[in-house]
Amino acid sequence: MFCRTFLALVILLLQTTPAHSEEIEAMIEVRARCLYGDPCRFMGEVIDVELELKNRGEEGVDLPLRYFREQGPKMIFVDNHSGKEKRFRMGPPMRELFNKMETLPPGKSIRVPWRIQADDISMFALRPVDLTVRFNFYLAPVAGQADEVFATAELRILDGR
Repeated sequence: MFCRTFLALVILLLQTTPAHSEEIEAMIEVRARCLYGDPCRFMGEVIDVELELKNRGEEGVDLPLRYFREQGPKMIFVDNHSGKEKRFRMGPPMRELFNKMETLPPGKSIRVPWRIQADDISMFALRPVDLTVRFNFYLAPVAGQADEVFATAELRILDGR
């Protein structure tokens, strides 16, 4: 009797266990685009960007969508002239939002408006500006892993002055 109950419990746990981090990472696609043209040009002003997270999988994925909208991604600048990188912190994490999951249905997406500050670009990039911005959304808690698992998109910004 004990073995049968134990086996039933193991089967139930396996059915409710979230997908592995590799599966979640493969399901979520992130795209980045400048709102005012392609290619993205730096004119010495704020650059407005739209980030889209899309569920390419066949099942819904639970994600902290409100956290993503309010906290935004982690950003990494890469100067394409020198290869140097700079990581930007987005302020203290809002843990209460991070733990509130919403389901992103299969085939659906959310859009996250984001701004890249002109001072951040001016103080980092060599001239003429040729910069790659990497946007990372942290997925590991969803995947149930301690590893750092990200959904990532890149956007290239060129000097337009």
